[in-house]
Amino acid sequence: MTPFPPQYQELYVVSDLHMGGPSGFQIFNRGRRLAAFIDHVATQRPEGQVALVLDGDVVDSLAETNLLDYVALDGDTAVSMVERIANDPAFAPVWDALARFVRRPRRHLAIVIGNHDIELALPIVEDWIRRRLGEDDTDARSRITFATHGGGFACRVGNARVFCTHGNEVDEWNWVDYNLLGQLANAINAGRAGDRSRWKPNAGTRLVKDVMNIVKRRYPFVDLLKPETAAVAGVLMAIDAETFKKLDLLDLVPVLRDKFVGGRITGNLLGDEGPLVEVVPHRELADEAAAQLFGPRLRQAIRESGGGTTRDSEDELLLAAGRLVAEGKRASDLVVVTETVETLGAWALLAGRIGLVDKVEALRGSLADWLANDSTYDATSAADDPTYEAVRARVARNVDVVVTGHTHLARALPLDGDRLYFNCGTWIRLLRLTTQSLAPDVFESGVWPKLITPSVVELDRVSIPGPGDTPVPLLYDRTNATHLSDEGTKVVCRLLRVTGVEDGTPLLLTEEDGTRPQEIRR
Repeated sequence: MTPFPPQYQELYVVSDLHMGGPSGFQIFNRGRRLAAFIDHVATQRPEGQVALVLDGDVVDSLAETNLLDYVALDGDTAVSMVERIANDPAFAPVWDALARFVRRPRRHLAIVIGNHDIELALPIVEDWIRRRLGEDDTDARSRITFATHGGGFACRVGNARVFCTHGNEVDEWNWVDYNLLGQLANAINAGRAGDRSRWKPNAGTRLVKDVMNIVKRRYPFVDLLKPETAAVAGVLMAIDAETFKKLDLLDLVPVLRDKFVGGRITGNLLGDEGPLVEVVPHRELADEAAAQLFGPRLRQAIRESGGGTTRDSEDELLLAAGRLVAEGKRASDLVVVTETVETLGAWALLAGRIGLVDKVEALRGSLADWLANDSTYDATSAADDPTYEAVRARVARNVDVVVTGHTHLARALPLDGDRLYFNCGTWIRLLRLTTQSLAPDVFESGVWPKLITPSVVELDRVSIPGPGDTPVPLLYDRTNATHLSDEGTKVVCRLLRVTGVEDGTPLLLTEEDGTRPQEIRR
Protein backbone atom coordinates (compact mmCIF):
# COMPACT_ATOMS: atom_id res chain seq x y z
CA MET A 1 0.00 0.00 0.00
CA THR A 2 1.34 3.46 -0.93
CA PRO A 3 2.00 5.53 2.22
CA PHE A 4 0.35 8.90 2.76
CA PRO A 5 1.39 11.45 1.84
CA PRO A 6 3.30 10.34 -1.26
CA GLN A 7 7.04 10.95 -1.41
CA TYR A 8 9.03 12.35 -4.34
CA GLN A 9 12.61 13.24 -5.08
CA GLU A 10 11.65 16.29 -7.17
CA LEU A 11 8.58 18.53 -6.91
CA TYR A 12 7.66 21.40 -9.25
CA VAL A 13 4.62 23.62 -8.65
CA VAL A 14 3.01 26.17 -10.96
CA SER A 15 -0.25 28.02 -10.48
CA ASP A 16 -2.81 30.32 -12.08
CA LEU A 17 -2.56 29.38 -15.74
CA HIS A 18 -6.09 30.65 -16.46
CA MET A 19 -6.40 28.80 -19.76
CA GLY A 20 -9.71 29.92 -21.25
CA GLY A 21 -11.59 32.64 -23.06
CA PRO A 22 -11.95 33.61 -26.72
CA SER A 23 -9.06 34.71 -28.91
CA GLY A 24 -8.11 38.32 -28.27
CA PHE A 25 -9.19 38.11 -24.63
CA GLN A 26 -6.99 35.23 -23.45
CA ILE A 27 -4.82 36.37 -20.55
CA PHE A 28 -2.61 33.26 -20.72
CA ASN A 29 -0.08 33.72 -23.54
CA ARG A 30 2.85 31.47 -22.62
CA GLY A 31 1.66 28.13 -23.98
CA ARG A 32 4.87 27.21 -25.77
CA ARG A 33 7.01 28.23 -22.78
CA LEU A 34 4.92 26.22 -20.33
CA ALA A 35 4.98 23.19 -22.64
CA ALA A 36 8.78 23.39 -22.80
CA PHE A 37 8.93 23.71 -19.01
CA ILE A 38 6.75 20.62 -18.55
CA ASP A 39 8.95 18.68 -20.98
CA HIS A 40 11.99 19.81 -18.97
CA VAL A 41 10.47 18.62 -15.69
CA ALA A 42 9.72 15.25 -17.30
CA THR A 43 13.42 14.63 -17.93
CA GLN A 44 14.59 15.29 -14.37
CA ARG A 45 15.73 12.37 -12.14
CA PRO A 46 14.95 9.66 -14.71
CA GLU A 47 15.05 6.95 -12.05
CA GLY A 48 13.39 8.99 -9.32
CA GLN A 49 9.82 9.96 -8.51
CA VAL A 50 9.05 13.40 -9.95
CA ALA A 51 5.81 15.33 -9.39
CA LEU A 52 4.31 18.37 -11.08
CA VAL A 53 1.52 20.21 -9.24
CA LEU A 54 -0.90 22.56 -11.00
CA ASP A 55 -1.90 24.58 -7.95
CA GLY A 56 -5.29 25.97 -8.90
CA ASP A 57 -6.97 28.09 -11.59
CA VAL A 58 -5.62 25.73 -14.22
CA VAL A 59 -8.46 26.58 -16.58
CA ASP A 60 -10.69 29.65 -16.37
CA SER A 61 -14.31 28.69 -16.85
CA LEU A 62 -15.40 32.21 -15.88
CA ALA A 63 -13.76 33.49 -19.07
CA GLU A 64 -15.69 31.10 -21.31
CA THR A 65 -18.31 32.98 -23.31
CA ASN A 66 -20.50 29.92 -23.95
CA LEU A 67 -20.85 29.15 -20.24
CA LEU A 68 -23.89 31.22 -19.34
CA ASP A 69 -24.17 30.28 -15.68
CA TYR A 70 -21.69 30.82 -12.86
CA VAL A 71 -20.75 27.14 -13.19
CA ALA A 72 -21.45 24.36 -15.68
CA LEU A 73 -24.66 22.81 -14.33
CA ASP A 74 -24.62 19.62 -16.40
CA GLY A 75 -21.99 17.10 -17.43
CA ASP A 76 -22.12 17.73 -21.17
CA THR A 77 -21.57 21.46 -20.72
CA ALA A 78 -18.70 20.92 -18.29
CA VAL A 79 -16.89 18.44 -20.53
CA SER A 80 -17.41 20.45 -23.72
CA MET A 81 -16.02 23.51 -21.95
CA VAL A 82 -12.81 21.74 -20.87
CA GLU A 83 -12.52 20.03 -24.26
CA ARG A 84 -12.77 23.37 -26.06
CA ILE A 85 -10.01 24.82 -23.89
CA ALA A 86 -7.75 21.79 -24.39
CA ASN A 87 -8.16 22.01 -28.19
CA ASP A 88 -7.68 25.78 -28.42
CA PRO A 89 -4.41 26.44 -30.34
CA ALA A 90 -3.23 28.74 -27.55
CA PHE A 91 -3.56 26.03 -24.91
CA ALA A 92 -3.18 22.73 -26.80
CA PRO A 93 0.66 22.69 -26.46
CA VAL A 94 0.25 22.63 -22.67
CA TRP A 95 -2.19 19.72 -22.72
CA ASP A 96 0.01 17.80 -25.16
CA ALA A 97 3.02 18.34 -22.89
CA LEU A 98 1.04 17.15 -19.85
CA ALA A 99 0.11 14.02 -21.79
CA ARG A 100 3.77 13.36 -22.60
CA PHE A 101 4.65 13.97 -18.97
CA VAL A 102 2.26 11.48 -17.36
CA ARG A 103 3.12 8.77 -19.89
CA ARG A 104 6.72 8.70 -18.72
CA PRO A 105 7.40 6.25 -15.86
CA ARG A 106 7.57 7.72 -12.36
CA ARG A 107 6.11 11.09 -13.45
CA HIS A 108 3.17 12.22 -11.28
CA LEU A 109 0.66 15.03 -11.93
CA ALA A 110 -1.48 16.62 -9.22
CA ILE A 111 -4.28 19.05 -10.07
CA VAL A 112 -5.45 21.34 -7.25
CA ILE A 113 -8.71 23.25 -7.51
CA GLY A 114 -8.84 27.05 -7.48
CA ASN A 115 -11.75 29.47 -7.72
CA HIS A 116 -11.86 29.83 -11.53
CA ASP A 117 -11.83 26.10 -12.35
CA ILE A 118 -14.31 24.50 -9.98
CA GLU A 119 -15.69 22.26 -12.74
CA LEU A 120 -12.48 20.22 -12.35
CA ALA A 121 -14.05 18.79 -9.19
CA LEU A 122 -16.81 17.10 -11.19
CA PRO A 123 -16.12 13.35 -11.65
CA ILE A 124 -17.13 13.49 -15.31
CA VAL A 125 -14.49 16.19 -15.95
CA GLU A 126 -11.85 14.30 -13.97
CA ASP A 127 -12.51 11.25 -16.11
CA TRP A 128 -12.24 13.27 -19.33
CA ILE A 129 -8.89 14.72 -18.27
CA ARG A 130 -7.51 11.31 -17.31
CA ARG A 131 -8.47 9.95 -20.73
CA ARG A 132 -7.19 13.05 -22.56
CA LEU A 133 -3.78 12.84 -20.90
CA GLY A 134 -3.35 9.11 -20.29
CA GLU A 135 -5.45 7.65 -23.11
CA ASP A 136 -5.30 3.84 -22.71
CA ASP A 137 -2.20 3.88 -20.50
CA THR A 138 -3.67 2.81 -17.15
CA ASP A 139 -0.37 3.42 -15.35
CA ALA A 140 -0.24 6.96 -16.66
CA ARG A 141 -3.84 7.59 -15.67
CA SER A 142 -3.18 6.26 -12.18
CA ARG A 143 -0.41 8.82 -11.69
CA ILE A 144 -2.87 11.73 -12.02
CA THR A 145 -4.21 12.98 -8.67
CA PHE A 146 -7.13 15.38 -8.35
CA ALA A 147 -7.05 17.51 -5.18
CA THR A 148 -10.32 19.20 -6.03
CA HIS A 149 -12.44 18.95 -2.89
CA GLY A 150 -10.90 21.71 -0.81
CA GLY A 151 -8.22 19.71 1.00
CA GLY A 152 -5.21 20.86 -0.99
CA PHE A 153 -2.38 18.47 -1.86
CA ALA A 154 0.05 17.03 0.70
CA CYS A 155 3.27 15.21 -0.11
CA ARG A 156 6.86 14.73 1.00
CA VAL A 157 10.05 15.66 -0.75
CA GLY A 158 12.74 13.67 0.97
CA ASN A 159 11.85 14.06 4.64
CA ALA A 160 10.23 17.48 4.24
CA ARG A 161 6.46 17.67 4.47
CA VAL A 162 4.86 19.91 1.83
CA PHE A 163 1.36 21.37 1.59
CA CYS A 164 0.11 22.82 -1.71
CA THR A 165 -3.11 24.82 -1.75
CA HIS A 166 -4.45 27.47 -4.10
CA GLY A 167 -5.03 30.07 -1.38
CA ASN A 168 -8.57 31.19 -2.19
CA GLU A 169 -9.87 29.30 0.84
CA VAL A 170 -8.59 32.16 3.03
CA ASP A 171 -9.94 34.84 0.68
CA GLU A 172 -13.34 36.06 1.82
CA TRP A 173 -14.19 37.17 -1.73
CA ASN A 174 -13.28 33.92 -3.46
CA TRP A 175 -13.92 30.99 -1.14
CA VAL A 176 -15.66 27.95 -2.69
CA ASP A 177 -18.64 26.16 -1.14
CA TYR A 178 -17.40 22.57 -1.52
CA ASN A 179 -20.58 21.16 -0.02
CA LEU A 180 -22.62 22.82 -2.76
CA LEU A 181 -20.06 21.70 -5.34
CA GLY A 182 -20.44 18.14 -4.06
CA GLN A 183 -24.20 18.39 -4.49
CA LEU A 184 -23.67 19.47 -8.10
CA ALA A 185 -21.39 16.47 -8.68
CA ASN A 186 -24.03 14.24 -7.10
CA ALA A 187 -26.71 15.61 -9.43
CA ILE A 188 -24.58 15.04 -12.52
CA ASN A 189 -23.62 11.52 -11.42
CA ALA A 190 -27.31 10.83 -10.88
CA GLY A 191 -28.11 11.96 -14.41
CA ARG A 192 -29.61 15.31 -13.44
CA ALA A 193 -28.61 18.87 -14.17
CA GLY A 194 -27.79 21.12 -11.25
CA ASP A 195 -30.47 23.44 -9.91
CA ARG A 196 -29.61 26.96 -11.06
CA SER A 197 -31.59 28.53 -8.23
CA ARG A 198 -29.51 26.71 -5.62
CA TRP A 199 -26.12 27.76 -6.92
CA LYS A 200 -24.93 30.80 -4.96
CA PRO A 201 -21.53 31.94 -6.24
CA ASN A 202 -19.03 33.79 -4.08
CA ALA A 203 -18.53 37.54 -4.32
CA GLY A 204 -15.46 37.26 -6.56
CA THR A 205 -17.31 35.06 -9.05
CA ARG A 206 -20.20 37.51 -9.19
CA LEU A 207 -17.74 40.34 -9.75
CA VAL A 208 -16.21 38.47 -12.71
CA LYS A 209 -19.36 37.19 -14.39
CA ASP A 210 -21.71 40.08 -13.70
CA VAL A 211 -19.30 43.00 -14.04
CA MET A 212 -15.76 42.26 -15.26
CA ASN A 213 -16.83 40.15 -18.22
CA ILE A 214 -19.00 43.05 -19.40
CA VAL A 215 -16.51 45.83 -18.70
CA LYS A 216 -13.60 43.96 -20.34
CA ARG A 217 -15.36 43.99 -23.71
CA ARG A 218 -14.64 47.71 -23.79
CA TYR A 219 -11.62 47.81 -21.46
CA PRO A 220 -9.78 44.46 -21.82
CA PHE A 221 -7.09 45.44 -19.32
CA VAL A 222 -9.49 44.93 -16.38
CA ASP A 223 -9.18 41.16 -16.86
CA LEU A 224 -5.58 41.46 -15.67
CA LEU A 225 -6.68 42.84 -12.29
CA LYS A 226 -6.59 39.60 -10.36
CA PRO A 227 -7.46 38.12 -7.95
CA GLU A 228 -10.95 39.56 -7.73
CA THR A 229 -11.11 41.58 -4.51
CA ALA A 230 -12.56 44.76 -3.10
CA ALA A 231 -9.73 46.77 -4.63
CA VAL A 232 -10.80 45.65 -8.10
CA ALA A 233 -14.34 46.75 -7.29
CA GLY A 234 -13.09 50.29 -6.77
CA VAL A 235 -11.33 50.27 -10.14
CA LEU A 236 -14.42 48.95 -11.89
CA MET A 237 -16.54 51.59 -10.25
CA ALA A 238 -14.27 54.29 -11.66
CA ILE A 239 -14.35 52.80 -15.15
CA ASP A 240 -17.98 51.84 -15.59
CA ALA A 241 -20.29 52.55 -12.66
CA GLU A 242 -23.41 51.92 -14.78
CA THR A 243 -22.37 48.31 -15.39
CA PHE A 244 -21.52 47.91 -11.71
CA LYS A 245 -25.10 48.94 -10.88
CA LYS A 246 -26.46 46.03 -12.94
CA LEU A 247 -25.76 43.57 -10.14
CA ASP A 248 -28.85 41.94 -8.66
CA LEU A 249 -30.52 44.68 -6.61
CA LEU A 250 -33.09 42.24 -5.19
CA ASP A 251 -30.44 40.32 -3.29
CA LEU A 252 -29.37 43.27 -1.10
CA VAL A 253 -26.04 44.13 -2.68
CA PRO A 254 -24.91 40.54 -3.13
CA VAL A 255 -21.26 41.25 -3.75
CA LEU A 256 -20.76 42.84 -0.35
CA ARG A 257 -23.16 40.51 1.44
CA ASP A 258 -21.36 37.46 0.02
CA LYS A 259 -18.06 39.07 0.92
CA PHE A 260 -19.18 39.34 4.53
CA VAL A 261 -20.41 35.75 4.65
CA GLY A 262 -17.16 34.71 2.99
CA GLY A 263 -15.24 36.49 5.73
CA ARG A 264 -17.16 34.57 8.37
CA ILE A 265 -16.51 31.29 6.58
CA THR A 266 -12.81 31.84 5.92
CA GLY A 267 -12.46 32.93 9.53
CA ASN A 268 -13.96 29.64 10.66
CA LEU A 269 -12.12 27.47 8.15
CA LEU A 270 -9.58 25.34 10.01
CA GLY A 271 -10.29 27.44 13.10
CA ASP A 272 -12.60 27.63 16.09
CA GLU A 273 -13.96 31.16 16.03
CA GLY A 274 -17.55 30.10 16.55
CA PRO A 275 -20.75 29.92 14.49
CA LEU A 276 -21.27 31.71 11.21
CA VAL A 277 -23.27 34.91 11.21
CA GLU A 278 -25.56 34.83 8.18
CA VAL A 279 -27.41 38.12 8.68
CA VAL A 280 -25.19 41.15 8.11
CA PRO A 281 -26.27 44.30 10.00
CA HIS A 282 -27.23 47.03 7.56
CA ARG A 283 -25.10 49.65 9.36
CA GLU A 284 -22.07 47.35 9.09
CA LEU A 285 -22.86 46.75 5.41
CA ALA A 286 -22.96 50.47 4.68
CA ASP A 287 -19.65 51.09 6.46
CA GLU A 288 -17.99 48.21 4.62
CA ALA A 289 -19.26 49.52 1.28
CA ALA A 290 -17.68 52.90 1.89
CA ALA A 291 -14.44 51.41 3.17
CA GLN A 292 -14.10 49.26 0.05
CA LEU A 293 -14.75 52.14 -2.34
CA PHE A 294 -12.61 54.85 -0.82
CA GLY A 295 -8.97 53.84 -0.97
CA PRO A 296 -6.28 56.19 0.40
CA ARG A 297 -5.79 58.17 -2.81
CA LEU A 298 -9.49 58.54 -3.49
CA ARG A 299 -9.94 59.74 0.07
CA GLN A 300 -7.27 62.36 -0.56
CA ALA A 301 -9.09 63.47 -3.72
CA ILE A 302 -12.30 63.82 -1.71
CA ARG A 303 -10.58 65.89 0.97
CA GLU A 304 -9.22 68.18 -1.73
CA SER A 305 -12.44 68.41 -3.76
CA GLY A 306 -13.75 71.29 -1.63
CA GLY A 307 -17.41 70.57 -2.14
CA GLY A 308 -18.40 71.36 -5.71
CA THR A 309 -21.78 70.49 -7.13
CA THR A 310 -23.34 67.08 -7.47
CA ARG A 311 -25.79 65.91 -10.08
CA ASP A 312 -28.30 64.16 -7.86
CA SER A 313 -28.93 62.85 -4.37
CA GLU A 314 -27.03 59.63 -5.06
CA ASP A 315 -23.81 61.53 -5.78
CA GLU A 316 -24.52 63.79 -2.83
CA LEU A 317 -24.76 60.81 -0.48
CA LEU A 318 -21.63 59.23 -1.90
CA LEU A 319 -19.60 62.42 -1.59
CA ALA A 320 -20.73 63.01 1.98
CA ALA A 321 -19.96 59.41 2.92
CA GLY A 322 -16.53 59.66 1.34
CA ARG A 323 -15.77 62.75 3.40
CA LEU A 324 -16.73 60.94 6.57
CA VAL A 325 -14.48 58.01 5.67
CA ALA A 326 -11.65 60.40 4.81
CA GLU A 327 -12.06 61.87 8.30
CA GLY A 328 -11.90 58.41 9.88
CA LYS A 329 -15.60 58.35 10.75
CA ARG A 330 -18.41 55.91 10.00
CA ALA A 331 -20.17 56.33 6.67
CA SER A 332 -23.39 55.01 8.18
CA ASP A 333 -23.58 58.04 10.45
CA LEU A 334 -25.24 59.66 7.42
CA VAL A 335 -28.38 57.56 7.58
CA VAL A 336 -31.19 56.91 10.00
CA VAL A 337 -30.92 53.45 11.50
CA THR A 338 -33.80 51.80 9.71
CA GLU A 339 -33.65 48.77 7.47
CA THR A 340 -34.98 50.56 4.40
CA VAL A 341 -32.78 53.64 4.62
CA GLU A 342 -29.61 51.75 5.53
CA THR A 343 -30.09 49.25 2.71
CA LEU A 344 -30.59 52.04 0.20
CA GLY A 345 -27.65 53.92 1.69
CA ALA A 346 -25.37 50.90 1.35
CA TRP A 347 -26.39 50.42 -2.25
CA ALA A 348 -25.88 54.08 -3.07
CA LEU A 349 -22.43 53.97 -1.51
CA LEU A 350 -21.50 50.88 -3.48
CA ALA A 351 -23.13 51.43 -6.86
CA GLY A 352 -23.77 55.14 -7.15
CA ARG A 353 -21.85 57.12 -9.73
CA ILE A 354 -18.56 58.36 -8.32
CA GLY A 355 -19.25 61.88 -9.57
CA LEU A 356 -16.94 63.55 -7.04
CA VAL A 357 -13.76 63.56 -9.12
CA ASP A 358 -13.07 63.26 -12.82
CA LYS A 359 -13.53 59.72 -14.14
CA VAL A 360 -9.92 59.33 -15.31
CA GLU A 361 -8.64 60.79 -12.04
CA ALA A 362 -10.86 58.40 -10.08
CA LEU A 363 -9.46 55.50 -12.09
CA ARG A 364 -5.90 56.68 -11.60
CA GLY A 365 -6.42 56.87 -7.85
CA SER A 366 -8.01 53.43 -7.69
CA LEU A 367 -5.25 51.85 -9.78
CA ALA A 368 -2.65 53.56 -7.63
CA ASP A 369 -4.24 52.07 -4.52
CA TRP A 370 -4.34 48.65 -6.18
CA LEU A 371 -1.06 48.43 -8.08
CA ALA A 372 1.44 51.13 -7.17
CA ASN A 373 3.04 49.33 -4.25
CA ASP A 374 6.81 49.24 -4.43
CA SER A 375 6.76 45.74 -2.96
CA THR A 376 4.11 44.34 -5.33
CA TYR A 377 6.67 42.44 -7.41
CA ASP A 378 9.22 41.95 -4.62
CA ALA A 379 9.30 38.20 -4.04
CA THR A 380 10.77 38.64 -0.56
CA SER A 381 8.21 41.13 0.77
CA ALA A 382 5.38 40.06 3.06
CA ALA A 383 3.84 43.53 3.01
CA ASP A 384 0.16 43.65 2.05
CA ASP A 385 -0.02 39.88 1.53
CA PRO A 386 -3.09 38.64 3.43
CA THR A 387 -2.83 35.17 1.87
CA TYR A 388 0.59 34.68 3.43
CA GLU A 389 -0.60 35.87 6.81
CA ALA A 390 -3.79 33.79 6.77
CA VAL A 391 -2.13 30.59 5.56
CA ARG A 392 0.70 30.95 8.04
CA ALA A 393 -1.83 31.00 10.87
CA ARG A 394 -3.55 27.82 9.67
CA VAL A 395 -0.71 25.42 8.92
CA ALA A 396 0.65 23.16 11.65
CA ARG A 397 4.32 23.21 12.59
CA ASN A 398 4.92 19.72 11.19
CA VAL A 399 4.49 21.15 7.66
CA ASP A 400 7.89 22.31 6.41
CA VAL A 401 6.92 24.02 3.15
CA VAL A 402 3.67 25.69 2.10
CA VAL A 403 3.04 26.51 -1.57
CA THR A 404 0.14 28.68 -2.74
CA GLY A 405 -0.97 30.74 -5.76
CA HIS A 406 -4.12 32.86 -6.20
CA THR A 407 -2.61 36.34 -5.70
CA HIS A 408 -0.49 36.10 -8.89
CA LEU A 409 2.42 37.58 -6.94
CA ALA A 410 5.42 35.25 -6.59
CA ARG A 411 6.83 35.04 -3.07
CA ALA A 412 9.61 33.22 -1.19
CA LEU A 413 9.24 33.89 2.54
CA PRO A 414 10.02 32.31 5.89
CA LEU A 415 7.15 30.92 7.95
CA ASP A 416 8.98 30.60 11.23
CA GLY A 417 12.16 28.83 12.18
CA ASP A 418 13.40 27.00 9.11
CA ARG A 419 9.94 26.51 7.57
CA LEU A 420 9.22 28.11 4.21
CA TYR A 421 6.37 29.71 2.27
CA PHE A 422 6.21 30.04 -1.51
CA ASN A 423 3.68 31.60 -3.83
CA CYS A 424 4.06 30.32 -7.40
CA GLY A 425 2.90 33.55 -9.00
CA THR A 426 1.15 33.11 -12.33
CA TRP A 427 1.65 32.41 -16.05
CA ILE A 428 -0.75 35.07 -17.33
CA ARG A 429 -0.01 38.61 -18.43
CA LEU A 430 0.74 40.87 -15.46
CA LEU A 431 -0.18 44.54 -15.41
CA ARG A 432 2.61 46.67 -13.93
CA LEU A 433 2.03 50.38 -13.47
CA THR A 434 5.05 52.40 -12.38
CA THR A 435 5.03 55.33 -9.98
CA GLN A 436 5.96 57.58 -12.92
CA SER A 437 3.03 56.37 -15.02
CA LEU A 438 0.55 57.16 -12.25
CA ALA A 439 1.44 60.84 -12.02
CA PRO A 440 -1.83 62.71 -12.78
CA ASP A 441 -0.71 64.48 -15.95
CA VAL A 442 1.19 61.47 -17.28
CA PHE A 443 -1.64 59.01 -16.65
CA GLU A 444 -4.34 61.11 -18.29
CA SER A 445 -2.41 61.96 -21.46
CA GLY A 446 0.06 59.12 -21.85
CA VAL A 447 -1.30 56.01 -20.14
CA TRP A 448 -5.08 56.05 -20.15
CA PRO A 449 -5.33 56.37 -23.98
CA LYS A 450 -3.11 53.28 -24.31
CA LEU A 451 -5.29 51.24 -21.94
CA ILE A 452 -8.28 51.69 -24.26
CA THR A 453 -7.52 48.90 -26.70
CA PRO A 454 -9.79 46.42 -28.50
CA SER A 455 -8.04 43.31 -27.09
CA VAL A 456 -5.60 42.14 -24.45
CA VAL A 457 -3.12 41.32 -27.23
CA GLU A 458 -2.81 45.03 -28.05
CA LEU A 459 -1.52 45.65 -24.53
CA ASP A 460 1.56 43.52 -25.29
CA ARG A 461 2.92 46.43 -27.35
CA VAL A 462 2.20 49.23 -24.85
CA SER A 463 5.05 51.03 -23.08
CA ILE A 464 4.74 53.39 -20.12
CA PRO A 465 7.19 55.76 -18.37
CA GLY A 466 9.51 54.05 -15.90
CA PRO A 467 12.31 55.25 -13.61
CA GLY A 468 14.08 58.21 -15.16
CA ASP A 469 11.23 58.39 -17.71
CA THR A 470 12.75 55.40 -19.51
CA PRO A 471 9.98 53.48 -21.33
CA VAL A 472 9.13 50.08 -19.85
CA PRO A 473 6.52 47.52 -20.95
CA LEU A 474 3.09 47.86 -19.40
CA LEU A 475 2.86 44.08 -19.16
CA TYR A 476 5.38 42.29 -16.99
CA ASP A 477 6.64 38.95 -18.32
CA ARG A 478 7.19 36.97 -15.13
CA THR A 479 6.36 33.27 -15.14
CA ASN A 480 7.37 31.39 -12.02
CA ALA A 481 7.59 27.93 -10.52
CA THR A 482 8.44 26.54 -7.11
CA HIS A 483 11.00 23.72 -7.08
CA LEU A 484 11.90 21.34 -4.23
CA SER A 485 14.69 18.79 -4.61
CA ASP A 486 15.77 15.98 -2.29
CA GLU A 487 19.55 16.29 -1.92
CA GLY A 488 20.04 13.51 0.63
CA THR A 489 20.74 15.30 3.91
CA LYS A 490 18.67 18.32 2.91
CA VAL A 491 15.82 19.48 0.70
CA VAL A 492 16.70 22.47 -1.46
CA CYS A 493 13.82 24.84 -2.21
CA ARG A 494 13.80 27.50 -4.92
CA LEU A 495 11.51 30.08 -6.47
CA LEU A 496 12.31 29.91 -10.16
CA ARG A 497 11.87 32.49 -12.92
CA VAL A 498 11.05 30.70 -16.19
CA THR A 499 11.96 32.58 -19.37
CA GLY A 500 12.60 32.01 -23.07
CA VAL A 501 10.89 30.00 -25.82
CA GLU A 502 8.21 32.54 -26.73
CA ASP A 503 10.86 34.97 -27.98
CA GLY A 504 12.84 32.29 -29.81
CA THR A 505 15.45 31.78 -27.10
CA PRO A 506 15.98 28.49 -25.22
CA LEU A 507 14.08 27.70 -22.03
CA LEU A 508 15.92 29.16 -19.05
CA LEU A 509 15.33 28.55 -15.34
CA THR A 510 16.96 31.00 -12.92
CA GLU A 511 16.46 32.11 -9.32
CA GLU A 512 13.76 34.78 -9.02
CA ASP A 513 15.24 38.25 -8.45
CA GLY A 514 16.20 38.78 -4.82
CA THR A 515 15.81 35.13 -3.82
CA ARG A 516 18.28 32.34 -3.21
CA PRO A 517 18.00 28.58 -2.59
CA GLN A 518 16.72 27.68 0.87
CA GLU A 519 17.35 24.42 2.71
CA ILE A 520 15.20 22.18 4.87
CA ARG A 521 17.25 19.78 7.00
CA ARG A 522 15.71 16.89 8.90
